[in-house]
Amino acid sequence: MVFKKKQRNFKKRAPVRKRMVRTLKSRGVVRILKTGMYILPIILLMFGAWHLYHELLKSPYLAIKEIKIAGNRKVSIAEVSELAGVNIGDNLLKVNVAEIKKSVRLNPWISEVRVTRNFPDRINIEIKERKPIAFINLDGLYFVDETGIIFKKTSLEDELDLPVITGLKREDIEDGAKTSELAIQAVNLLHILDKKEIFANEELSEINVDKTYGLTLYTMQQGTRIELGEGEFTDKIARLERVINSRNGLAGVELIGLNYNKGVVVKLTSGDLQQEAGRNEKVKKLKS
Repeated sequence: MVFKKKQRNFKKRAPVRKRMVRTLKSRGVVRILKTGMYILPIILLMFGAWHLYHELLKSPYLAIKEIKIAGNRKVSIAEVSELAGVNIGDNLLKVNVAEIKKSVRLNPWISEVRVTRNFPDRINIEIKERKPIAFINLDGLYFVDETGIIFKKTSLEDELDLPVITGLKREDIEDGAKTSELAIQAVNLLHILDKKEIFANEELSEINVDKTYGLTLYTMQQGTRIELGEGEFTDKIARLERVINSRNGLAGVELIGLNYNKGVVVKLTSGDLQQEAGRNEKVKKLKS
């Protein structure tokens, strides 16, 4: 038996050059090449920007030469500068603006901080300080600012003459907010009094806050008790102003009640009451 070798069916292959052209013309490869043509310049640009940024971080051209601090009155420039942690010679681009704001606001007197870079070599730190409008008596005396926020316990260095808000306890202060709705009412009342200019803050001794009876004022010199209750403070202060003007002040007045609908109750001190009775008696005799 004789075995014949089977002939293989060879297929003629195209030249390599033609195969490469055909491959390059395929849609997938063309898409990849086009995408690469768009991406490559972006990559080069990003690399160039990254390299430039790191070179600028080492450049003496951006070394800080001046740190300008503005808006401070109570807080010294040295205190603000120390909290900011920025020094002459630091690179302007390395300055972390968010961290500076956070650090400077650690001072209780500071409510707002604005930090700007002034290229090539200056940085500006502008602060806004809190304006204390009253003390509040809790476990000690604390400052209350114009928005009703309790922000700092007083110390011997704090020489300010302000009215005292009394009647509140620690549990009355909202958790984390460092404020109280009752304290805010007292602050709003102080704003109204300031506009009316009935008496200066140094003449106002105390604002007592009570959950049931509302707000009560006490004056410094006369010790007059002024009951305001809750709400409608603008109208009540207008009535108080008329009473004070009619009597040329609060001399001899023990109590003024303004929380009785639209009326006013005035109670005189015992000595002034006797004088008033004597004057009325003289008037009666003259008329008779």
